[in-house]
Amino acid sequence: MLSTYKSAFLIATTLMLLHAGLSEQIASAPFNVDPVPLSSKTTNGPPQEAAAPGRPQDLHIGIGDLLQVTMFGTQDFNADFRVSSSGDISLPPLGLVHVAGLSTSEAERLIERQLVEGGFYREPRVSVFAKEYVTQGVSILGEVKNPGVYPLLADRHLLDLLSQAGGLTPNASKTVSITHAGQNTPSVVTLSPDPELAATSNPAVLTGDTIVVSTAGLVYVIGNVNKPGGYVMTDNQLTVLQALALAGGNSPMAALDRAQIVRQVKGAREAVPVSVKKILDGRNQDIRLQAQDILFIPGSTGKNAATRSVEAILQAAVGVAIYRR
Repeated sequence: MLSTYKSAFLIATTLMLLHAGLSEQIASAPFNVDPVPLSSKTTNGPPQEAAAPGRPQDLHIGIGDLLQVTMFGTQDFNADFRVSSSGDISLPPLGLVHVAGLSTSEAERLIERQLVEGGFYREPRVSVFAKEYVTQGVSILGEVKNPGVYPLLADRHLLDLLSQAGGLTPNASKTVSITHAGQNTPSVVTLSPDPELAATSNPAVLTGDTIVVSTAGLVYVIGNVNKPGGYVMTDNQLTVLQALALAGGNSPMAALDRAQIVRQVKGAREAVPVSVKKILDGRNQDIRLQAQDILFIPGSTGKNAATRSVEAILQAAVGVAIYRR
């Protein structure tokens, strides 16, 4: 029995010594964590990937940009500043602060540091918001309702920018040209109402791009029609019968067999006779018109009224165009 007690006492003593040794090793061992890759280390926030050229993450303040500078807790420190040609803004009480080439967050830290170093504030919290990115926006011109320069603050495609510009005007064609910054040759895009083809006509837009929506071709229909005027060529395609339908049809006194198409040929206007009556009867094929064509439908009150000169037709077309504006 005594030997059994001695054995148990030795085992308990050994376990206590082992536990004490392990505790001392754990306490003295350094605290290790999983290694962090160098690419994911950051000092100002979560890890960020390098932005691709032309993406909105690369937007920097440029000459002519309009900045709104505010400071938390101070009502007087709230104003808009236009970046000068030297890249500076005149910011009271600091004076000139060079911000060109900086991001808005970098400009915030710069202004905060200068306010502290100048002894104006101890812990300022400055906010810089770019109201207008003049140098890094997208220019939208042509047949849009609100042409101008629009900042590219996120990933945008062509249809997004056209919508931001108010959409197309009634005189817009389906042809849009996109010229990238530093290039002279534009890429031409044809807008399609087909949802399956819309993706192919909706390319991505980059900062510095210039978008121009061209004007659709017009065809003038004058003479003995119900609604004389200029009509837009849908997809630059319009036939004689389609133009006559847009003009509300012919009047009862129209001489459909003596109609004329006045067209620009090699710098001069020429009148081409066309029988609308035979087209309606199916004896002749419908004729496709060209942009700036004038379809003249004369009256049947006499030969003199039915046969007008090209100059007289042009004068009548100009009068209709001015009246319809």
